[in-house]
Amino acid sequence: MKLNGLVALSFLILALGLTGCGGGSSAHVQPPPPPPSVSVQVTPKTVTLLRGATQSFVAAVTGTKNTAVTWSVLESGGGTIDSTGLYTAPPDAEGTYHVVATGNASGAQGNATVIVPVPQVKISPGSVTLVPGGAQTFSATVVGLANMSVSWTVQEAAGGQISGAGFYSAPIAVGFYHVVATSVEDTTVTAASTITVTTSTGSFTPTGSLQKGRVDHTAALLADGKVLVAGGADRAFDHHCLGGIDSAELYDPVAGTFAPAGTLTSKRYAHTATLLQNGRVLVAGGFGNTNDCQDEGVQAQNTAELYDPVTGLFRSTGNMNAVRSYHTATALANGKVLVTGGSDSAGTGSASAELYDPKIGTFTTTGSMATARLRHTATLLPNGKVLVVGGGPSFSNPTSSAEVYDPATGGFTVTGGMTTAREGHTATVLADGKVLIVGGVSPVVGSSDLLPTATAEVYDPSMGSFSVSGSMTAGRSYHTATLLPSGEVLIAGGGADNSTAELYDPMTSAFSITGAMEVGRSGHSATLLTNGSALVVGGDGIGLVATAELYK
Repeated sequence: MKLNGLVALSFLILALGLTGCGGGSSAHVQPPPPPPSVSVQVTPKTVTLLRGATQSFVAAVTGTKNTAVTWSVLESGGGTIDSTGLYTAPPDAEGTYHVVATGNASGAQGNATVIVPVPQVKISPGSVTLVPGGAQTFSATVVGLANMSVSWTVQEAAGGQISGAGFYSAPIAVGFYHVVATSVEDTTVTAASTITVTTSTGSFTPTGSLQKGRVDHTAALLADGKVLVAGGADRAFDHHCLGGIDSAELYDPVAGTFAPAGTLTSKRYAHTATLLQNGRVLVAGGFGNTNDCQDEGVQAQNTAELYDPVTGLFRSTGNMNAVRSYHTATALANGKVLVTGGSDSAGTGSASAELYDPKIGTFTTTGSMATARLRHTATLLPNGKVLVVGGGPSFSNPTSSAEVYDPATGGFTVTGGMTTAREGHTATVLADGKVLIVGGVSPVVGSSDLLPTATAEVYDPSMGSFSVSGSMTAGRSYHTATLLPSGEVLIAGGGADNSTAELYDPMTSAFSITGAMEVGRSGHSATLLTNGSALVVGGDGIGLVATAELYK
């Protein structure tokens, strides 16, 4: 019995020893290492090519002995690539394409980006003002084509002469002319510069630039002489898509610079900004979303906010009773603000109106207009009433009708109509109390098209009627009109890449050409400063504009 006990004890000690040393246990057996991951790297990673040009790509495969790949182009029509990695760009298309190398053994992929730029000619300067018979040398740069040569022409038959080296001689007659540079390789690729020939001494000079380019923004002159530029739109996704922004900037006319001025509580463009009697600025409505395309599912807003120049901050105030964009907001003599019309999210104009009371921070409805309107104007008359002109019940459907709002009754009364239906026009109170209506888009006789009009007319409040005035040299829409200390009205920009400007003289009821802006602008702002200069800001030209200019 003793021996058997010792044997059993020995076996127990041996078993415990083996277990303690890990013998007979699989708990600590190391798993086999994982197979190496397979990756494909394509070089060069990014390349810019002309149409029809070639580029050799190389694929480096790691993690496998089989380094063979199959080449392809991700986009249909984005060029071709052979089995050796030799890529050929499309001969008649431009864009951004992707070359893909796929590992034959693993299916792993790598890619490279190919940029085929749009062929274009860039001309400098893009706008110039000359005296009659003056001269200017132009230069041109060709992008996206192998041949960098251009030919020079003058668009107008009597628009002056230009040499093969780009030396231009202006005609004696004042007017707007265009120098055109045409690619020798592809004659469909052109660029034009606008020449303003004038005897006017008025001119634009550059001033500080915005922190951010913007269009359909607002600009409000503050009590201290600075200008609040708020909101607007940028093109965040492609050339046809607009998105509201929430940044704001202050222009200091003494320093000639812009500085950040707080952040709006909502992103917005095509909104309004109205200086209140207490020095604050009421910002209301507008389209908002940053991922909306213009006129396609845009979201109009009913929100409003106040900018306080003392704190430099925006804060929410009462909401409007309806969503509105491309509406109007007019400060009345009693301190309230009249808001009229505007577009909803579907692009339908409204006939409704409401009043904002700064004392209690709320909007209340008031009488409705006789006609639904968007992209119209509303102008405070010397008698305290408000003249509402043009616009239309929907985009591209302008009306010639007009009506007057009376704060005493809270109602609108139809007044005499314009001779021309228009939207996207301007309305300016002249020194004698009459209202100058200029430009806008109007129907073309015998067609369903709308084009910028050069026509102008004047509303006489005492007669309740419009009369035709002299016409501008060029048609304009979404331009600006600024009453100058001289009593003249500065009309600037408007239309496609329009850098020209004109002056309206109420004494002669005629327009005359003045100096041109540095760049073309549409949907910009213009504000008369306390020093008598007009500040022109932002807009849309060849892309969004961040620059600003002063007219004196």
